[in-house]
Amino acid sequence: MNHETLNDNILQWIELSRTGKPEEAERFYYDHIFDTVIERFTEKYSQNRQGELLVSLLGFSPEPIILTAKALNPETHLIISNPVKEEIIQILDEYLETNYKLVVLENDDFQTIYKTIKESLSDYPTRNITIDITGGKKSMVASAAIFGKDYGSRIVYVDFAEYLKDLRKPIPGTEKLNEVYNPMKDQPENNF
Repeated sequence: MNHETLNDNILQWIELSRTGKPEEAERFYYDHIFDTVIERFTEKYSQNRQGELLVSLLGFSPEPIILTAKALNPETHLIISNPVKEEIIQILDEYLETNYKLVVLENDDFQTIYKTIKESLSDYPTRNITIDITGGKKSMVASAAIFGKDYGSRIVYVDFAEYLKDLRKPIPGTEKLNEVYNPMKDQPENNF
């Protein structure tokens, strides 16, 4: 899709969103915008680390998790949520097919999150772990980040360059992958 067509589609999506048609706007987004966003995001941030385990925290927006998964192309993708709507699972299935394992937690306290990620290591033993903290609640993000530091995991999140405050969504195509922590370069002892 060319840049002009994408911009026209984004403007139409914004208009649908602002005129009180959220279901129609969401369907339009997935039908006419998201594939191009994925393609451009993947071209820019594509990485492929041998045997990588991607752990994603899922809130109410599956898009960032899909973007990270498409860019990193992990061997294994564990998605942790509390709770999760059926519509979100359908979107994950559509874009990630069956290339993920969803764990729905009853509790999102520190011990539960930490233990869940740690237990996944016995199922998917690897040294290449990336944790995507984009979608989780603050308590989940903090727990996952502490795990990441303890186990030498890379921590990333999907950010954006432009945001529509009234819609509480980024402008499609402005998403970017930020690395919060990389144990290979961010160890405090390496900075002195």
